[in-house]
Formats: sequence, structure tokens, C-alpha cells
Amino acid sequence: MNVVALLAGGTGQRLGAAVPKQFVKVFGKPLMVYALEIYEKSPLIDAIEVVCIPEYMEEVRQYVHEYHITKLKWVVPGGDSCQDSTRNGIFGLEGICADNDMLIFNMSTSVFVSEEIIADSLKVCRERGNAFAAMQCIYNNAETFDGISAKNIHSKETHRTLNLPWTAPFKTFDVLYRKAYARGIETSAASYAPTLFLAMGETLYLSKNTAKNKIHVSTQDDLDIITACLDFERKKKLYHPCLTPCWPVREVPASQCFRAFHVKGCAVLCED
Repeated sequence: MNVVALLAGGTGQRLGAAVPKQFVKVFGKPLMVYALEIYEKSPLIDAIEVVCIPEYMEEVRQYVHEYHITKLKWVVPGGDSCQDSTRNGIFGLEGICADNDMLIFNMSTSVFVSEEIIADSLKVCRERGNAFAAMQCIYNNAETFDGISAKNIHSKETHRTLNLPWTAPFKTFDVLYRKAYARGIETSAASYAPTLFLAMGETLYLSKNTAKNKIHVSTQDDLDIITACLDFERKKKLYHPCLTPCWPVREVPASQCFRAFHVKGCAVLCED
């Protein structure tokens, strides 16, 4: 069984919205639902767990019926940090997941996870034992401890930017988090699954990621970018649901539908 655990325990204070960021509505639908729909539609995913702010757990449960998220099976309370929420997600599946079930963590505001990313994460995990999405850094990174000065540069050629999904067999997650929390290793607000794995002596194996998947909501600028991308995808499906348009848009007489795309290998115009 392949289980996705969506982390939805954050309050989104930097965004400054009236509700936590994962519950902000974009085109009438909570941002989290866009993420849930990715896994609902994926043939690679069997079940979904949401690790949620306690006050919103009942609302999330309603998504099963309201948005037809039939794979949503469990909703558990989040913790005080992302790391604590990850722990709660793992421990909440004890007695449910088998040792070799694949557990895939992602953020509830990650709404551009492709099927290719999911497939490669599972593939790398089965071959290597775990998988952490990563991309080569675009820029060199300056190491600084005061935010003002730097005396060391990390080359973009040999460094990768880590992201989610994080994937490992359930037993791996469960054993590592039980041991780490019992010993107080990598349990702070600045800790995450990759740092815990490394602290516990594990090697991280890297899987595919995309620039679009790196977009997460922390600020209003992030939300604006996500809204624009979702709007483009929405219009693309509306205008030509079965084909992918390329640019430029073909010029057509005004009498014809304005929703006309020059499509690779296709001369079909959308009609009203």
C-alpha cells in the first residue's frame, strides 16, 4: 500500500490570512483540496492521511463528501512544529500500515506535484530505501551565520535543494522517529525528516523534482504565484481540455470562438 501523509498543521502566520494558509480558498476551493485531488487521481496512491490543526479536523473530514476525496482515510492532529506533525503522522498509522507499506510525506500547500515526481519517488525508494525530492541549486550558496557576511561559498554544481515528497517504508519512518524522539535528536522546530534521517546515520537518496513543485505558500507573493499558475491550468482545461496548447495563440476571425489555440499536431478550434 502506498500512503500519502499531507502535513496541514501550520497556521500560516506569515501569510496573514484570516484562516491557515492551507484553508485559503483559490477559485472557491481550499488550497489543500488541490493537493488532495492530485493523490485522489493518482493510480499510484492507495490512501491519504491528513495531519491537521485540531480545530480544522472535522472540516477536512467533510472533504471526503464535499470534494469526493474517497482515498482520505485518516485525519490526525498536528503538532507544534512540522517535525512534530511528521511524528504524529507516522505514529498515527501504527497498527494500520504494514512495515513495507510506502509512506509519502508532502505539504498540504504543494499543489504542483506531478505523477512523474510521485512515480520517481516511489521508484528510488524501492531501489535505495528512501527518497527525498531534490534539484540542483540554481545559484551558488553563501554560508553565513550573521546574515551580513560570508566566508564560504557552496557551489551550485555539488549542492541540491531539498524539497518534498519524502518517501520511505513505514517501518523506516516509525523506527527512526521512535528512536530520535526518545533520545531528543532532531526534534526542534528547525528539524525535518531529512535532518533526522542524517542524524540517525541514514543516507539520503535523491529523487526528481521540478521548479514548479518548489512553490509553497508562505507569503502573499507565493499565493499570488500559485493562483496565477492554477488559473492558467484551469483555463487551459476549459479552452482545450484534451490537448496541450503551445504559443503563440493562432489568429482567427472574430466570428469564431476566441478560445482558439495553435496546438501541436492539431488544427481543432474550441467551440462554445
